[in-house]
Amino acid sequence: MSTLDLLSGLNPAQQQAVEYVDGPMLILAGAGTGKTRTITRRVAHLVQVRGVPASRILAITFTNKAAGEMRQRIGAYVPHMGMWVGTFHATCARMLRMNPQPIGRSRDFTIVDVEDRRKLLRQLIKDQGWDPQVFRPRKFESMISGWKQHRLSPANAQEQASMYGMEEERCALVYGKYEIILGRTDCLDFDDLLWKGLQLIEKDRSGARMWTERFDHIVVDEYQDTNEVQYEMVKALAAHSRNLAVCGDPDQSIYRWRGADISNILSFDKDYPDAVVVRLEQNYRSVGNVLKAAQFVIKNNTSRKEKDLVTDREDGPPLGLSEGQDEELEANQVAMRVAAWIRGGTTAKEVAVFYRTNSCSRSLEAAFTRLQIPYQIVGGLSFFERREIKDLIAFARLAVNPCDDIALQRVINVPPRGIGAKSLDRLRAIAAEHEEPMLTTLQREEVRSGVRGPAKKGIMKFLSLYDAIRQRMDKAEFALRAILDRSGYRHFAEALDHTEDVDRGQNIDELLAFANEYDQREEGGLRGFLEEISLLTDTNRWQEEAERVSLMTVHAAKGLEFDRVAVVGLEEGLFPHARSFEDPEGLEEERRLFYVALTRAREELLLSHCRMRFRTGAPGPTTPSRFLQELPDSVLPDFGTTITSPSTACNNAYGGTEEVSCLPNFAQPKRGSFHSTVAQPVPDVEEAEGLVVGDLVTHPVFGDGNIKRIQGKGVNARVVVEFDESGDERTLLLSYSMLEKLT
Repeated sequence: MSTLDLLSGLNPAQQQAVEYVDGPMLILAGAGTGKTRTITRRVAHLVQVRGVPASRILAITFTNKAAGEMRQRIGAYVPHMGMWVGTFHATCARMLRMNPQPIGRSRDFTIVDVEDRRKLLRQLIKDQGWDPQVFRPRKFESMISGWKQHRLSPANAQEQASMYGMEEERCALVYGKYEIILGRTDCLDFDDLLWKGLQLIEKDRSGARMWTERFDHIVVDEYQDTNEVQYEMVKALAAHSRNLAVCGDPDQSIYRWRGADISNILSFDKDYPDAVVVRLEQNYRSVGNVLKAAQFVIKNNTSRKEKDLVTDREDGPPLGLSEGQDEELEANQVAMRVAAWIRGGTTAKEVAVFYRTNSCSRSLEAAFTRLQIPYQIVGGLSFFERREIKDLIAFARLAVNPCDDIALQRVINVPPRGIGAKSLDRLRAIAAEHEEPMLTTLQREEVRSGVRGPAKKGIMKFLSLYDAIRQRMDKAEFALRAILDRSGYRHFAEALDHTEDVDRGQNIDELLAFANEYDQREEGGLRGFLEEISLLTDTNRWQEEAERVSLMTVHAAKGLEFDRVAVVGLEEGLFPHARSFEDPEGLEEERRLFYVALTRAREELLLSHCRMRFRTGAPGPTTPSRFLQELPDSVLPDFGTTITSPSTACNNAYGGTEEVSCLPNFAQPKRGSFHSTVAQPVPDVEEAEGLVVGDLVTHPVFGDGNIKRIQGKGVNARVVVEFDESGDERTLLLSYSMLEKLT
């Protein structure tokens, strides 16, 4: 392919990023500026034009979804590429599988997930005689993760913890025991993948230089999200060639809470004084008003690199503003607007609702259910977190890694084999005494001879099952079927929890289908399959093509885009979060999070808050988010007038006949029979819910008024009220109108 073909369709800045190859480069890529296209063309240019062997190129990003898209796009230009494309975690896992000895593991090491790590920490806390309700595993997990991200060993953590308090000291003690168990069981957690990967590279510097001279060119996407370990890793891998191209946007750095350091991208040109800086500022995603709003807000931050996003698209409709009396009414208004969008022609999969914390989803789910709007929660209970899936994966993990005590303890008595808690505690104690894996202890004749009752027979059945699985590991599907056939697990799973709305048998079939698909695509067998699924994230499991509205946190929305977006809960203390009030850096990150939310929208935005939000069982008044005050007037509705906008047209398509006022009150949007299939006037009725035309009523916001008309019945009943103070007529959904009859 010629240089001209690779540069076709690129703007001048993108072309510069593709063609510059000699030395470090920082690509400042604003939201929607085509950075993936730029990166993939750059890699293709290196191979096709510059003649760089594909195997000498490393491309790193942060999510499996982004890595898969990058791999697919590069493959269109460089077939049979053989280059390294993946996430930081997947790249480190691959390196460690190839060269595990320097970090004290075998190539069969197991990656421990969050739930298993938490269970192990709970057990260790209890082993010390401490109450897990006081010394919480989740808190210990967070502290240990932080120590690993800053490369602190248990001894270093113990020394540091002594300066703080008892909880830190006890956590440091548990940290040491936790590391001993991980080493003994040939396991790594997610933080270990990065830290051990860095250790492998550092050891390689004075050794075979297998990794430090492996790559001639390195490309890193989302560089603003790198933490200390990732920063040092990239720096070490690029030291030999210095051909390092990093791409990112400081305005979208939103992961400080998990260790991301925005200074990595802000200081790149200080780390590499000869670096070329390329700014991608042409936005291809959003209409003008969305970009104006986002740019206006983010300029209030100081920790950023200046850039101005521009677009050739029209301004689009003004931003919608919605205010609810409480979160239930807020959710109902948002759901009505979403229903109007869908009736107006937007497909459900092109609509998303964002919130700052998962606690906001409950009222939204209720409102969407009432209006029969199909939705999916992104980031809820994932497929691989379901019990039947975790059980089968634990069987498989033990087959691959016989040292995995965590997996063994999960399944040794599943389905029940008569191996009770006392037998398991005795086995754990003997294994600890001999400093060996529990499976090795279980295989000792002298140990089994000391077991009495049903447990002895159960142990023999379990060992027979283990041997059967070990013989089928060349194919992931065959191994899983061996587990099901020899253990009777399917019958056991289908008999569980009859009250739950879950088809465990169907989930098992889905796992088998996934394993079959992997076997067709890869040759990694059971070991490779386990590694692939262990690195999946919630966003990767998001059903992108499902005709459902997506409900998710803003953090989960990073990297996604939709035609129409609603952002709820825009109140002080919620968004921005209260934790950021006394921390300028934290407040700037909250503003970046709001910027990310805005720039996910292609066509239209709705911003929502409520006046009263229930916290810890008690209602509390709220204040609109400061971010709403930072929006420019030019993108907001003309509040004194009535307009016809795309949103209004959508509302009318639901059965309304009047135009909609853009005043931001909780009665917006005001009308529509949301279950009608054609646009038609809603007939008047004489009475609904004890109210009749002519009744005097009062409203907590609009004051006193009288009922002029009642329309529709049941959940779609609406009431038209003329309020005395303003003289305005407002149409309210009766079920949520908060009207009281005056006697």
